[in-house]
Amino acid sequence: MLNPAFVYISMWSLVLLLYFFGLTSNLVAPSVVGLMVILMNMVSIFLLYVLLKSRKKPEPVSQEKAEFNVRVVSRFFRVLITLWAAGTVFEIYYSAGVPLYWRFAGINKLYTEFGVPSLHGVMNACYLQVLSMATYLSIKTKSKWLALLIGLLLLWPVLMLGRGILLSGLIQIVCVSLLLTKVSYKKILSLVVVALSVVVVFGYLGDMRQTSNPFSYLVSGRSAAVFDALPSGFLWFYVYMTAGLSNFFHNIDIVTPAWSFSYSMSNMLPSIVREFFGLDARNDLFTFVDRNLNTSTIYAGFVSDVGAMGGFLFVAIIQLVCCCIYNASLKGKPWGIFAYSVAFQILVFSIFYDMFFLLPTLFQLFICFSLYVFANLRLIHQPKEAAQGA
Repeated sequence: MLNPAFVYISMWSLVLLLYFFGLTSNLVAPSVVGLMVILMNMVSIFLLYVLLKSRKKPEPVSQEKAEFNVRVVSRFFRVLITLWAAGTVFEIYYSAGVPLYWRFAGINKLYTEFGVPSLHGVMNACYLQVLSMATYLSIKTKSKWLALLIGLLLLWPVLMLGRGILLSGLIQIVCVSLLLTKVSYKKILSLVVVALSVVVVFGYLGDMRQTSNPFSYLVSGRSAAVFDALPSGFLWFYVYMTAGLSNFFHNIDIVTPAWSFSYSMSNMLPSIVREFFGLDARNDLFTFVDRNLNTSTIYAGFVSDVGAMGGFLFVAIIQLVCCCIYNASLKGKPWGIFAYSVAFQILVFSIFYDMFFLLPTLFQLFICFSLYVFANLRLIHQPKEAAQGA
């Protein structure tokens, strides 16, 4: 259920199914070339997963290794949450409050104005890894205090009116939880309930930011009747899940590649650098079907740089990285588990955006690598029984 092939194929199958329902007016006719690229990447991740899958069952983690891992993660977690808390307090001071407060106080500021440019992305990366590590420690130590802390931490995106960061946090929590525990019907049912709750909250936060659902103009007739009978979040989710694919189909046959890496790698530049040099914030050459819907799936930058076949190859490389990280997570290494929670998020959001070359995502992977280094440094002072724990 958690393996990268299942995640990627399931997400793209779901979005294609929703797309073919045609419930909003912004959906264009599917492109044959676009469908071929998507299907080829479904095949590529399946083959990569099968070829890289270890034929040996992972060795069980000994008690000594488990205790060592918990100690290392606990120490690293305390440092990371302290850094995140200090940075967040500074951002609140710098921004004179948080977006939810601005909303209720009638302050005319957008939620996107919160935080210090570039530092905010680093803080988001730290926040997401704090959630992943807190989940790991909560499960390993059965600490009720940590479970409460996770609940409190999930209020932070609500204060920021940051639905994207809320979704990312929940996805990483779910990934870590499922890697560490056995899947059961009860857990699947719980996930369904959580998913429906997220949809409702997502719509509520979105309407609060906009005063009403801004996508109402996209539905009419029977579609309008369907969405009118459901909470606002269902329309938000349907539009967000299908709009990127519509832009992809609309452009895949007509875009002229730049034959460079400027669009694929543009998100790796900090926002403060972009602003200083006056660089375009766009990371693709696509023309949007609806200018209010500016997402174009994981393929947008790659196709803009090197065309349809290049898009397939770039995505296959990302799939390869995700499969390798998944194999590391199966060995029970904490850094591997946390890194796969990031890879899991990349695969889930591939229907929406390229998360792999996004700077906060890469910084999360850097944090995981830092944990790996920290754990191995700790081994120098540990007994031989813990020597495989890092």
